[in-house]
Amino acid sequence: WSSRLSTQWSENFALATYGAEATPAGFNDGKLETIAAVAPKNERIFMLKFPAVKRVRKIIIHNDNLFRFNLDYWDTEKLEWKTVYSVRQRRDIENERAQAKYVMDRLNFQTNMLRINVSRTVDDDVVTKPIAEPGDKIVNRKLTIGGLYYPHYRVVKPAMARLREIEVYSLATQ
Repeated sequence: WSSRLSTQWSENFALATYGAEATPAGFNDGKLETIAAVAPKNERIFMLKFPAVKRVRKIIIHNDNLFRFNLDYWDTEKLEWKTVYSVRQRRDIENERAQAKYVMDRLNFQTNMLRINVSRTVDDDVVTKPIAEPGDKIVNRKLTIGGLYYPHYRVVKPAMARLREIEVYSLATQ
C-alpha cells in the first residue's frame, strides 16, 4: 500500500540534458560538485528556462551560500513574475554557514522560466559608513554610537552568490 500512496515524481526536467538552459551555466548539470556563481553587481539572479511550459510540483535547491532569496516563476498567462517561495533567514542549521538544501513541495503552477533573485548571502559584508553613496544597499541608519550623536549607515557589501544545483519535478505520468 505504501508504494501506491507515495508520490511518484517525474524526471528532473531542470537538467540540461532535457533542454533546460541555465544562466549562469552549471547549476543544472546534475553534479553537486560544480558551483554556479553570479558576480556582486546590481542584481544577483539565477535563471532557468525550459524548452516548453511545464507543470511544476516540487523544487529542490542545493545551496552553497545563499541566505535571503526569492524563488519566482514566469506566469505565462499574465506575463509577469510571481514569487512562489521566499527565504528570509534560517536558524539552527548546526555547524553549517548556510542551509545546504531547500525542498519546496506542494507547488502547483505552470511555467517556462524560474529565477532565483538573491538579496543576501552569508559572505556579504556589512560595513559602517558616515555617508551613503548612490547604489548602496542600506541595511540600517543609526544616529548614535555609544550614546553620542553620530549619524551613520550600515551598508551591505555584496559577495558572489553561489548555487550548486536545482531540481524541478512534476508528477509522474503512468
